Amino acid sequence: MIVRACSLSLIALSLIVSACILLPSALAAPMHDRAINAHPRFDEKGTASKSFTVEGDAVYGAFPDAHSEQAGRGVRFLSSADGAKGHLRSGSVRETVTNISATGGRWYRFRIRGLAQDGFHVQRDDLYLKVEFFRDGGTNSLDSIKKWIYPQVEKEREDFRDSQTNARLGAGTWQSYELVFRTPFPEVDTLELTAGFGHGSGKSKQAEFWINEFELVRIPDPDDYVARIKAKNDSKAKSESQRPEPAADSLVPLGGRWYYDPRGTDGEHAAHSRSAAPPTHFDFSNADRLYYRTDRFEAPFADNMQAWLRKGWLDLEGKLVTKDRLVPDNVTLEFTKTELIVRSHNLPNHPTAVFPDRWRALDGNPNYIQEQRQVWRIPLEPQVNPNHVAIDRHNENRALPGGPIGVATNGVIFFNPFDADSVEAIWRLDRCCGHPSPGFEYHYHKYPVCVKSPWTDDGTAHSPLIGFAFDGFPIYGPYESAGELAKDSTKNPLNTFNVHHDEVRGWHYHVTPGKFPHLIGGYWGIAQVRNRPPRPRRGPPGAMPLDPGRPDRDSMAR
Repeated sequence: MIVRACSLSLIALSLIVSACILLPSALAAPMHDRAINAHPRFDEKGTASKSFTVEGDAVYGAFPDAHSEQAGRGVRFLSSADGAKGHLRSGSVRETVTNISATGGRWYRFRIRGLAQDGFHVQRDDLYLKVEFFRDGGTNSLDSIKKWIYPQVEKEREDFRDSQTNARLGAGTWQSYELVFRTPFPEVDTLELTAGFGHGSGKSKQAEFWINEFELVRIPDPDDYVARIKAKNDSKAKSESQRPEPAADSLVPLGGRWYYDPRGTDGEHAAHSRSAAPPTHFDFSNADRLYYRTDRFEAPFADNMQAWLRKGWLDLEGKLVTKDRLVPDNVTLEFTKTELIVRSHNLPNHPTAVFPDRWRALDGNPNYIQEQRQVWRIPLEPQVNPNHVAIDRHNENRALPGGPIGVATNGVIFFNPFDADSVEAIWRLDRCCGHPSPGFEYHYHKYPVCVKSPWTDDGTAHSPLIGFAFDGFPIYGPYESAGELAKDSTKNPLNTFNVHHDEVRGWHYHVTPGKFPHLIGGYWGIAQVRNRPPRPRRGPPGAMPLDPGRPDRDSMAR
């Protein structure tokens, strides 16, 4: 990652890497109401003309290849050099956000979700996010900050390369890119957000960078920033008792590694917070107060519990959806004394390929994505199984069952690496590493790069939590530490289950991009048997029903 500030006043800013880590020292506004800019999703037709300024070699509208990619509308950066004139290309998309006030806090996160096609290239790392600060209603420019994100694109291309990815799609995947900043002056009342590129030097037709989300949210003051301010204001505080109170002291234990923060979103402590009764359940409105303890407190379900039921998918009754509809309760959570109960509609909260795949953009998958009604039970205190068995390369020992083996923090289920023929299913997957089964369940067979949206995991620290196996042990992203993929670790190598142990996290899995078994290599612990109920078989409306004698590809045949 390369971060450059445009003035000395901003060089000292701490750019926070992972937006999923919302430390309990201060909380943001409710997740469903956090986006400050008018159109963070580009969903509304005509959004560009109303809110955005698109310049240069950038275009707004529906993404091409609509028969293979269900990503909606957005902005495309065209990096192919102008063949007639030999000019390097450049362009940008810009939005002005008004009514900014220091009253609610001065820290923000500007995030885009983008996809770099294989042929997208720029010179001088010139793909960037930029924020310019204004006062006096946007008439008086005060300062600006800029972050070059192309090094992150190149790093992801290298770290997540998988030779089994379907060549028709290319290797590009949807990723989140962000710039975390503090307004340099309390007088700032207007922000100008820009995503742009210059020195475009793509050399193929697939040389675009697509953006389908463009979001600004206010975030809590980062914990290290709060600590620095307190230390500066109290330089005489030398003893341990005078240091800032540990954030964990204000949290209510829920069981296992889970905690609830009962404080208000203004960050003020509630009296007797540890005796406060936690909610009976968690949803999109309070997921930012639910924390999982690793080497820090993470809020893995924040911003991951709502999803859209898209046109062309099927609803719970099996009816074809004709208009996009928000499903606010896509994921809800409940705690018992021994389990985390996850209720999910199993709708992905990210772009997908178009299914059924009538045009064979992937493999001709005939199945729909359907809204589900699923209940999963995750043990709060997972126990190692002394008789655990790892899967082999062709699933001959059936160490992992077919169908769901775990669940991601966005409610989408994990499957083992194989399809029905006991060969790896990687080449069948869309850009977000999923596809629907013959039971119409969208699911992942490998590291779901899009599940980390809306946070980023750019390899500068240990990856955040992305889900759970049904034995209760957590599944983390690909990185063991800064610049080190867990699959390459020699100090603490993964075993054949894709699991290892450290003193802070205990036993935990890592995903291994481009390396078998991709997700988990078997249950390291004792799996919750109630997570394997019988699942009905369905046929798509208006099409031939599934052959009752034919085993479900990658879900039923084991």
